[in-house]
Parts: sequence; structure tokens; C-alpha cells
Amino acid sequence: MASSTHAADLGRRWQRARAVRAIVAAAFASGLAVVFASVAIAAAPAPLPPTVVAIAPGIHPLGKGRHSWFGVHMYDATLWVVGATWSFDEPHAIELEAGRSITSGSLTSAAIDEMRGLNVGTAAERDRWSAELARVMPPIRKGDRLVVFTLPVGKTMVYFNDAERGEIDDPSFGEALFKIWLDPQSRNQPLRRKLLNH
Repeated sequence: MASSTHAADLGRRWQRARAVRAIVAAAFASGLAVVFASVAIAAAPAPLPPTVVAIAPGIHPLGKGRHSWFGVHMYDATLWVVGATWSFDEPHAIELEAGRSITSGSLTSAAIDEMRGLNVGTAAERDRWSAELARVMPPIRKGDRLVVFTLPVGKTMVYFNDAERGEIDDPSFGEALFKIWLDPQSRNQPLRRKLLNH
């Protein structure tokens, strides 16, 4: 009975790890199925916060890349979308996993500097966005996870390690923020191409 229960459990794990089904099956024959199944599950992306998934069913990763600065790992970024491609007119999220610690003030300043470099918004708008970012942006430590989720109606929601930090109800803010990574003139073009899966 125990053996039967164990096999059923492995079957459920294989269903969640389609990409490695063949590897798991081969590993089973050599007695390593449990090890490979665990690795396959760990490799799957962590789900977004439940509120995001409830608002945007079917949201999934489109692309992922790493941002480094002079060889220092700053963060890994994943772009989440609801369709086959990314569009400002559909719900979307950027997930950032920190590669190093950084203060809330430094995060806010860096974001506004990127917007300024892309000539996004007016000076008054950037001042307003800076205040909003300072309100919702926490200090980050290595391994922390930040998710910024934007809806077509203009609301942007910020989550830190899956806990909601706040929302910004400004239709222009979400588009301005995502231009940092996705604008054709974005500073980090290799990261942009990876996020958009180009």
C-alpha cells in the first residue's frame, strides 16, 4: 500500500513538471526519480501573490534576465503577462529578486533617474512619482522579492515578499515605470530582449 501511495505522489509531481517528464521517467528506472522530481519542482517559477493571480488569471512568465552593474549582480527580473506577448493594455507584472541590499531611497532615486534619462514624464510628474515610490518601496536585502503589478485601468500594486506594500492610483505611473525595462531606448537592451523573449 505504501508503495502504491508513493507512486501516485510521483505521478502528481510529474504532472507539474512536464518539461522534465522524460528525465524523471528515466531517473525512475535508476532509482533517482524522487531526486529529479524535487529538482524539477524547485526550478518552476514561484507563483505571484494570490491577489495578483485572482485579478489576472493565467498570468505567466514571458521572459527573465539579470541586471548587473560593473559586474555586480543587482537583481534578476521576470516579466509576467496574461497573453502570448506583453502589452500596456493588458495586466502585467515585473518581478525583481534582489542580488544585493539597497536602501529604499536608492531604489527610488535610481528609478526616477532612469525615467529622466528616457525623458518620461514632466519634472512635476517625476516629483510626484518619486513621492509615491518612496511611500511603497521598502529597503531591499539580497534574496528579497519585489513584484510590481499594473492594471490597464491605471492602478499599480506593489508587493514585497508577497505582502502588499501599497498601490499607486495614477494612470501614467505604471507605464512610466515599466519603460525603465521595456522602452526601446531602455539602457539595458540585453535585459529588455530577454524580458520580452525576443
